[in-house]
Amino acid sequence: MMTLDLTERDKRYAQVREKMAVQGLDALVVISDAQINQKGFVKYFTNYRSILYNLVVLFPIRGEPRLLVPSPVQKYWAGLLSWISHIENEVPGLNEALISQLKDMGLSKARLGLINDRIMPANTYLFLTKNFPEASFVDATSIVEELRMIKSAGEQELVKKAAALAGLSFEVMARILKVGMTERQVVAEIDRELSIGGAEDIFHLFSSKPGNLFPYAPSERPIEKGDVIILNTELSGPGGYWVQMVRMSFVGGKPDPEVERMYDILIRTAAETPSQLRPGRKVSDVATWVRNEILNAGYDQGVHFGHCLGLDVVERPMVHTADDTLLQPGMVITVHPQLISRNKTATVWLADTFLVTEGDAQVLTSVDPLKVQTVG
Repeated sequence: MMTLDLTERDKRYAQVREKMAVQGLDALVVISDAQINQKGFVKYFTNYRSILYNLVVLFPIRGEPRLLVPSPVQKYWAGLLSWISHIENEVPGLNEALISQLKDMGLSKARLGLINDRIMPANTYLFLTKNFPEASFVDATSIVEELRMIKSAGEQELVKKAAALAGLSFEVMARILKVGMTERQVVAEIDRELSIGGAEDIFHLFSSKPGNLFPYAPSERPIEKGDVIILNTELSGPGGYWVQMVRMSFVGGKPDPEVERMYDILIRTAAETPSQLRPGRKVSDVATWVRNEILNAGYDQGVHFGHCLGLDVVERPMVHTADDTLLQPGMVITVHPQLISRNKTATVWLADTFLVTEGDAQVLTSVDPLKVQTVG
């Protein structure tokens, strides 16, 4: 298992506590669950991978943090893998364990910052406020979100390993796909090799039927000659860092000329993207550029234009015209423009993951779209 060392932990803890001091916080209550887009906050503090239910970190501005886990199984593995040595079972349940541990830490009258309160169960929040009427609770999610935006050198290496795995998805598909296989069979073969290669979590969208505007979960549909395949691979590699990559493939030969023209536009757009992702630019500027490339070519836009990634598959900032976050070196970001024909009969989609540097961004997912354009 790839992991980060205690130097990374100590740097994170110092940065978090510096921000806590500015906001006058005595402790943080950090909550995550096992959903693929909600694991990152607890993992940021623990380096421990959640597999089931809610985990909570209680992080004081001074003293030792505590990790609350939902079962003896997780307590055992967290004891082996987590950066936090003080681990408690959520007994008899999450709410009661939170109250007990906060009291034991002398925090019943504290100013508590809630991290990721958008997924905190409502009854847990009400239980806390009822039992600690002299405490105050504030949303402090941005403290950790802002720190997570910039990946350290160690994190960047883990992202690059994940990007290499994402490329394997398309190499496997180009090698094994044959007419008559079902979508599900194709994705199963890809998943097998990704798991052997070290992927922690895998999320695929897949479409093979010409005219489908969006990919979805792989189905029992058999692949046919003339199909237009969209494969979206999102995965976390060793260490839990996510990347995203989308490519299109045409089964048995060239596609319809209009679809080929649309895809060529995306390939040219992708080639220009690194120069758009330069530090100091607003994310909204990048989103505006992507939107104009699509509309000026005479097409409609599909999905939103992208987002940052890290310990969760979607992190701030979003590549959106309303997000004015400045790009900074160390950000990992996917840009994934989608074109839809005005008559809604055809679509193309392409995505890569980039590392923002001091100059043009580095493309991390480097499979040439032309290399996998024809399969089967």
